This record gives sequence, structure tokens and C-alpha cells, in this order.
Amino acid sequence: MSSSVILALSLLLTFAILIVGAMLGRTHNNDLEGWLVHHRGMGSVLLWFLLGSEIYTAFTFQGLAGYSYTKGAAGFYNVAQNDVSYAVAFLVLPCIWALGKRYGHVTQADFIAHRYRSRGLGIFTAFASALIMIAYIDLNIEGLAAIFHVLGGNVSPVVGNLIGFAVLAIAVFIGGIRGNAMQSVAKDLLMFVAIAAIFIAVPVHYFGGFGKMFNAFNTRTPQYFELGKVAKDLGPTWLWSTVLLTGLGQWMWPQWFGAAFTAKSPRSLKRQAVFMPFYQLVKVAVLIVGFAAVMALGSGHPGNNVVMTMAKEIFPGWALVLIVVAAMLAAIVPGGPIVMTSASLLAKNVVQQLRPQTADRTVFWLTRALVFPLTFTALIITLWAPALIVNVLLLAYAFIAQLFPAVVVGGIFWRRATKQGVLTGLLTGWAVTGYLQLTGHDTLWGINTGLIGLAANLLAFAAVSLVTPAVDGIESVRETLDLVAADEEATAGERRKKVTTTPRTAAEGA
Repeated sequence: MSSSVILALSLLLTFAILIVGAMLGRTHNNDLEGWLVHHRGMGSVLLWFLLGSEIYTAFTFQGLAGYSYTKGAAGFYNVAQNDVSYAVAFLVLPCIWALGKRYGHVTQADFIAHRYRSRGLGIFTAFASALIMIAYIDLNIEGLAAIFHVLGGNVSPVVGNLIGFAVLAIAVFIGGIRGNAMQSVAKDLLMFVAIAAIFIAVPVHYFGGFGKMFNAFNTRTPQYFELGKVAKDLGPTWLWSTVLLTGLGQWMWPQWFGAAFTAKSPRSLKRQAVFMPFYQLVKVAVLIVGFAAVMALGSGHPGNNVVMTMAKEIFPGWALVLIVVAAMLAAIVPGGPIVMTSASLLAKNVVQQLRPQTADRTVFWLTRALVFPLTFTALIITLWAPALIVNVLLLAYAFIAQLFPAVVVGGIFWRRATKQGVLTGLLTGWAVTGYLQLTGHDTLWGINTGLIGLAANLLAFAAVSLVTPAVDGIESVRETLDLVAADEEATAGERRKKVTTTPRTAAEGA
């Protein structure tokens, strides 16, 4: 089967899944709350797939293998990062859900503006977050481009990206967040199968079995399993500082923060925090594939391409089509919530706040319309400045993590925090991080510069908050936890009521 046929079949199947998922998600999309957070009615299973799809993307399928291939053991930072972030999620996301339900929040900027009683701060964080989120869309476009680069055929990477993300924009416009969740189910199931197949086939094809592969790791490339050997500046200090930065920063991404508002109850969020670590098995498998590529392919290949290059060498055409579909969905589907959230931040938290007379219905349609120019902007930036997927992700994390003091420290735990403290902290953190990055310092004294920026942010945030007037009427941690407990009890009560009434109804029917 030729590369052109494989690409054509893969594109057709991918687009079919996107459109079918979008059509299944059309219900309750008649207003912004329905389109963006599914009227806070998503159960544990669908929420698990939705969050898994947003977190496990082209980065996991292709970028992480490329990072272990080019940087060695430093790639394990990402496994540890998620372990930290899920612990944070178990504690923080139910509080965000309870406050969001009480006050009608549907975006992160809604939460910030209400907490600090500042429309201006909400506008500022909404606009800044939307800009940073474009980098995350770029990450997924890079992953899609890598597929076309490896397979070749008659479809150029530029045309393929344009087609793929145009279909995504249409699917998001139609299906909203529930449509994206339905697409995520198909994407995750296919991704599990594809990665399992690659993980089993690579050692058998290139080494003759798992034992021989791991023995080769030990004898031929032991330096790849020691921090600071392959990438000299990515040692143990870089690892713990990067894990801390990205673990704390993961839920600062507005699309993941906003996913908390889609849940049916706080217990749904706690369940997904408990079961999400099962996805970690996928990451470990992908890292091992990247290490194997060092010996199977030799050095010098673009990191983003190694997974698809080995898949092309190993699998017959029909199997390669399924793997390519999984990779395409891993690149395209996670872009949906990012585009949706960026559009809602600009429409609801910037345009409507600057023009309060704008009707909610107008904001709803403006949000949906902005999906197209935002997607196109991300495409242009990616084509203009392509990069290694993980490098894009780490740079974006360094900036988005600066929201942690505003959202978690002041938003939930510290009532003394003020809008002046938040703004000063954000500007300080972004300035320090930006200066260090622009002067070529990804690390300083071995520490991830994003964490240095976050430390400066926290100091400025606390100092300015203590000398500026406190905000009145803010819930204490205890009051917020009481809200969570009340909502959990109400959900449990509804469940008990259904259990006790169902047998009676059945008996009456008999």
C-alpha cells in the first residue's frame, strides 16, 4: 500500500470520527454554558476520557518518544509531573467546581475576576492566557506535521495541517465540549491500541524480544538512562524543578481548569484524579520506544518523527492506517478544548467585559466564530517557527504556571490576596521568565527558569497583597470545603433516591 493511499485512508477515517463525534455532541449546545461546559452534567467516565484526551496528546504519542531519543532520561520528568498534578487535582478541582457552580463561572477568567472583584484583572488574564494557549495548539500541529513528513505521499505537511485543523474547527463549532468528549473516547481507545502495538513490535522487530532490548540498553546506551549524560544541562536539579513547575502548573491551563466546570459533581473530579494515573503506563511505553529508536534508527533523526518512522518500517499498510489515524486524532482532538477555551476567554471575558451591553446570545455566537481565526493563527505561527514538540510545551508551561498564586494560593487558600498582588506577581513572573529565556537560559544553576520566575512571582504577590486593601466577602477554605461536602451529599442523596425508587417502580409496572 503506497504512502498516498495510507494518508488518504487515514485522513478519511480521522475526519469521519471527528464529524460523527461532533454530531453526537450537538445536544444542549444552544447556549455558551451548554457548548462550553455541557451544563455541568458530565459523568466520571466521559470526564476521564475528556481530560485524558487533553493531557495525552501528540506530545505523548510522538513528542515524548522524541524527547527520550534526543535528551535521554530527562523525558521521565513528564511521568513524575502528572503524578504531582493528579494529587493537586484531587484537592483543588472540587473546590473550583463548587465555587463555579455557586457563582456561574464557565471560564478561568470568570473565577479570577469574581475572586478579586476586578473586571480589569479578568480581562487581562483572559487575554494573556488566550495568547499562551496558542503555543499548546502549535504543539499539536507539530505532531500532525510529523506524520506527513514521515509518510510523504502527495499531501504536503502544509496542506495536511490546513485540512486537518479546518475539519477540527468545524467539528468544534458543531459539537462543543460534549462532541469533543465523544471524539476523545475514540481517540484514546485507538491510541491505547496503537501504542501497545508499537511497544510490543519494536523490541521484537529490531532486537528479537524485550529481554534483548533491555540488555542492549544496559550495554550499548547506558548513558541515556542517567540524568545529565545525554543533555548536560538537564540534571537532577532540572528534573525536580521542572516536575514541580509543571505539576503545579498543569491545572492552570484554562482548558483543563475549565474542564472542572463540566463535571456532574465534585466526586466525579475526585474519581478522575484517582484513575487518571492509569494513563501513565502509556507514557512509560512511549519513553521506552524512544530509547529503542536510538539503536534502531541511529542518531540524527528529528525527534518528532521517530515513532512514525519505526511504525512505517514495521507494520503492513492496513495496520499502519490505524496507527496513523490514532496519531492524527492525538494531534487534532486535544486542540478542540484549547480553541474553545481561547475563544470563550476572548469573547466572554474580554469583548463582553469591555462592551457590557453585548448580549449573551451574541457572545455565544462570537465564541463559536472565533474558533476559526484562532485555529488559523496557530497554524501560521507553527509554519513560521517549527520546533521540537516538548520544547514548545516546556516554554508554554513556564508562562502559564505563573497563574498558580492567583488561582490556587489566593483563589482558594489565602483570603488576604489582592488584585494588586496578583497583577504584580504575574508581571514579575513573566518578566523574569521571559528575560531568562530570551537570554538563552533555559536553566539557571540547574533550575528550570520557569520555577525561578514562579518564586519571584510568589514573593511579589505576597508582599504587595499584604500592603494593599483586602477583598471583602471571600470564602474561607473551610467554607469552600463545606460547599464541596454539601454538593457531594446532595449527589449521593439523589443516587440513593434512584436506588430506592427503582425497585418500587418496577413492581408497580409488574
